Amino acid sequence: MWRAVAVILALLAHNALAQLLPDIKQLSSPEMQGRETGSAGAERARDFIAQRYQALSLDAFDGGYRQHFTYAGRQQKQGTNMVAYHRGCTYPQRYVVVTAHYDHLGQQGRQIFHGADDNASGVATMLELARRLGQSCPAYSYIFIATDAEENGLYGSKAFVAAPPVPLTQVVLNLNLDMLSHPGRRGKLYLTGARAFPALMAELKPQFSKLQFLAHSGPPRQIRTNERHNWPDASDHGPFHRAGIAYLFFGGQDHRYYHTTDDTWQHVDSAFLQMAMQAVWQTVLWLEQQTPEQLTAAKH
Repeated sequence: MWRAVAVILALLAHNALAQLLPDIKQLSSPEMQGRETGSAGAERARDFIAQRYQALSLDAFDGGYRQHFTYAGRQQKQGTNMVAYHRGCTYPQRYVVVTAHYDHLGQQGRQIFHGADDNASGVATMLELARRLGQSCPAYSYIFIATDAEENGLYGSKAFVAAPPVPLTQVVLNLNLDMLSHPGRRGKLYLTGARAFPALMAELKPQFSKLQFLAHSGPPRQIRTNERHNWPDASDHGPFHRAGIAYLFFGGQDHRYYHTTDDTWQHVDSAFLQMAMQAVWQTVLWLEQQTPEQLTAAKH
């Protein structure tokens, strides 16, 4: 049943940019002030995400989408994740958690770090994924988290893993989305974690020539700063990985607009964004065909 529905949805979803670009434009607009954790702009971003969750008919845990948390940086700070879910039918008590951080660097004086690629693109892709999954009842239940304080140290995903609304034993996989709308110097979209799922790699390789699979570990590579990174800790999938949960991480590399005031919606590469959205969607269609045992047995 779901396979037939998935084929139909894949055909109907060819024009993903219809809502992706408006969502990116809104989240990276000047009124959002760069969405720095704790700022008025971040609160405006949360209001926008809540409105989109409601429009998509996503459910809330404990009556609200906001998950507040505190973390210690140089001083005690508060962040807020935006958490919603869509109930599945075949495995309703098994969850795929989709993460995309909405926070960014904020502003310095009159200069705004808009964060269109980093990471309004990931949030917009997550919202489009929620829309597609809402067209029918998927096999798994999906939790959608727009995380806060990722830029400060992955604190939003750490907070979710520390106090999840469902037992972590029921989470079969984390799908993390971070920087999907602009190719790096090599023109690639990177997928980390897929080497634990050889059948998924075999399905994606022929379809996406710009998709490069990265090993879970090995020689560190540059991804989002000039520092050397271990890919499992490069973004919000890190806390899930440390909790023993399988993950798939779609992300881009740094580019000339990365962490600058020029990371605006006008610099979004529409063709690259649409390719990334389709790669994410094809991955979810593949996940839907796997049993919970097949996903949780994956070894990174």
